[in-house]
Amino acid sequence: MKHAFFRTALSAAAMAAATMVAAGPATAADKEWLADLEPQVLRLADFSGDQNANFGKAMVQWEEAITEFTEGKITFENYWSSSLLGALDTLKGVGDGVADIGLIIPSYMPQELPVGSWLFGLGAALSGSTVHDVAAGGAAALETVLTFDPLIQEYASHNVKVLQATATPAYNLLCNTPITTLEDAKGKRARAIGAVWSQTVEALGMTPVSIAWNEAYEGLQRGVFDCMVINPNQYVDGLVLKDVAPEYVPVTMAQLQASTWVINLDVWESFPKELQDFIVQENVRAAYNIWKGYLEIEAKAGDLIAAGEEIHTNDISELEPVARQQRSDYVANLSESAPGTVPDPQAFVESYEERIAYWTDALEQQGYKVTERTPEAILEAFSGLRDVDLSDFYAKFNDEVTPSLLNQQ
Repeated sequence: MKHAFFRTALSAAAMAAATMVAAGPATAADKEWLADLEPQVLRLADFSGDQNANFGKAMVQWEEAITEFTEGKITFENYWSSSLLGALDTLKGVGDGVADIGLIIPSYMPQELPVGSWLFGLGAALSGSTVHDVAAGGAAALETVLTFDPLIQEYASHNVKVLQATATPAYNLLCNTPITTLEDAKGKRARAIGAVWSQTVEALGMTPVSIAWNEAYEGLQRGVFDCMVINPNQYVDGLVLKDVAPEYVPVTMAQLQASTWVINLDVWESFPKELQDFIVQENVRAAYNIWKGYLEIEAKAGDLIAAGEEIHTNDISELEPVARQQRSDYVANLSESAPGTVPDPQAFVESYEERIAYWTDALEQQGYKVTERTPEAILEAFSGLRDVDLSDFYAKFNDEVTPSLLNQQ
């Protein structure tokens, strides 16, 4: 059984939609619907950072495009860094209308979002190669959350609709103590939020702990825990951990799969079809901008890591095979823990892996080879991130996937 969102062939209706994508946004002459659109100020809540962070920059561009398209009738108020809603409040807050748009991490709410939380396990089906995890993993995550009906219905039950989702680079260990062997790792405490990470931590002999995001810096500084399971861009972005976790242990942990932006369903359904279609195209563009942003900040982290002055890179030759086997086992067993609303979970998992492979192959065809997980190869890959151009990859996604998304509206 293959799920519909994994088919790449376009129907006649989707081909017609593709023509609209290629033609670009509607002109003012096509906007008879605009006269009936009531002016609105939409509130956006982002707990993860501000307008200068990766998500924030992409969403501000998304807002500006919508404001321009509606000739100023839709504008936005932004509430950054949990100033309106926190990570655990956003789902309910957007559904209830406290905010109109917000960022959701499904694994934070496994009871409310069992399908979304379960899908996070697919973050273990990655290579550890930054370009491929961000773009190929991101493309697979994006088409999944926008087309997988059990997930769409799950969000709708909370009165929200998914706008877009992206996947991060692989998580590694950022530590306040050197770790190069399993003996070094034994008994060390690592912040790991979610089974897909905590089980890898346990496989290495470490103890997973739950520490609030805003307490992590001080916790590392004071030795409350030893390592943070996170991507290395946190050395230079977000928490900026370079002073409290200078030991970089690049063992490959799962990526954060499908960080999801949602909109209040009532607000979405109040929009005319023309506006919905435009927003769908901008959703994909926002995801692309986030992919590019991840590569930019990973490159900055790579500069710091490669310099070897503030950050020490640990040899992971003993750790990596253990983590790789655990991730493989996790994905192999994932279907057994699927929520009841997921039809044929094993076929779904296999199809998802096929899509990651499909998008990975697309990147390789464009000249981006998967990086080996050795310290030398990792540092070399970091140095090449600024030369990566994802525009052809984005065009391929737009050609093959976006038209069917437009046809759904």
